[in-house]
Amino acid sequence: MHGLSATPTRTPRDHCAARQRGLGATARRVSVDLTPQAVEQVAQRVTQLLCQTPQRTPELLSAGELARHLRVERPWVYKHRHLLGGQRIGGGPKAPWRFDLETAKAVLGRAHEAPVSAPGAAEDRPLNMIGD
Repeated sequence: MHGLSATPTRTPRDHCAARQRGLGATARRVSVDLTPQAVEQVAQRVTQLLCQTPQRTPELLSAGELARHLRVERPWVYKHRHLLGGQRIGGGPKAPWRFDLETAKAVLGRAHEAPVSAPGAAEDRPLNMIGD
């Protein structure tokens, strides 16, 4: 009595096609004739890509870590979180705040360089003077 096989049989051609897609894929040799103009275009594009400055991925710090870097108190960081470029991680009411050190330093640098237009105006005073 013949039973049905659960494993389909493969032809040699199917086996080769499967091997080329998987880990045992063999390299095929391809002949390409590039003109000097095509080589020049490739070289120019590679140069463009290498000259571009990569985008810096900010390292986000907690309020406590930022406070240590800036040598301020943690409550001060929370009080000025919007000015320092704080980002809320998550959506809940207790979602933590994270800060980019470079952004915070840039904000503080601009605040210390800004001239004071009216004596005693809280919005014109440097950040370390506001609310302290």
